Amino acid sequence: MPRQLDLRAACEAFVAVAERESFTAGASAAGVTQSVASRRVAALEDHLGARLFDRSSRRVALTAFGRGVLPSAVKLVTAAQELSDDAGRASHLTVTVGVPLHTDPAAAARLRAAAGAQRMLIDLVPGLPAERAEALGTGRLQLALEHVEPDRARWSTRLGVATARVHESANDFFFAELRPRRGRSTVRRLWLQPEDDVPAVRDRVERVRNGAALAPSQLRIARSVVSAMSEAIGSDDLVLCSLREAREFGLGWRPLGDVHLMRGYALSSRDGDLAVRFMTAAGPLLAAMLRSDGAHQAEHAVAAEPGPKNAGHAE
Repeated sequence: MPRQLDLRAACEAFVAVAERESFTAGASAAGVTQSVASRRVAALEDHLGARLFDRSSRRVALTAFGRGVLPSAVKLVTAAQELSDDAGRASHLTVTVGVPLHTDPAAAARLRAAAGAQRMLIDLVPGLPAERAEALGTGRLQLALEHVEPDRARWSTRLGVATARVHESANDFFFAELRPRRGRSTVRRLWLQPEDDVPAVRDRVERVRNGAALAPSQLRIARSVVSAMSEAIGSDDLVLCSLREAREFGLGWRPLGDVHLMRGYALSSRDGDLAVRFMTAAGPLLAAMLRSDGAHQAEHAVAAEPGPKNAGHAE
């Protein structure tokens, strides 16, 4: 009983040999030996009822029949590869995750790669804290990194102030230093990044500002990280940020003396089981992506428990 022709394998060999005009090079490109490539081409010729190559000369050349059917063979090989690619993607779980606008891109790439190795495709969706919460609540996101109070945070980063005065005192910064000085026409301001425009940070800063008898206008919310940092770079203003962020922008950094502020995150989810799978696949890399100080917390987070069914926290 004749063996059934593997039409895809035969066409792959035919196309590879035709494109390279060589059985040796074609077989190598197809990932088979020359003898296997020859058998597959011969089987295809038997199946089609005509010769595909002229083997009479030293050079492998397509016959008129071979040239006529080559385009169809290419289409079949391409379609088969696309089918395999689609099947691979369909077998992976795609997860949409809301993340802060300013995350480490290299760490984000490593996170996506690690998740992909666990058959989980990660779609990172950057947004502001309120945007991430709204998208999670309406179901447009499956998971979100939520900016939370420090006692609820799984990943956290200490905040201080950045300044272009890189040689300014390394001692703690006190808000009273922002009080206008006699004889100076300019007033120093403190800028908050949009990511820190949340009650956990903003409300505390406002209380300290009021306690230091500063003008309300001396606390400003920037439209972006870049705009906040540019204010510090181009003037005497300061920016609330982490030490790592200050270094990335070439700024000096001082810890806060009036108040202890942390930028903290927890993973919020609409599906507790999905949160656990995500943490297992990519959790150890989240601290780096968030530029968090709490690497030990990320390791602990691998054992995250399922969160509540409706927009809870995988804590």
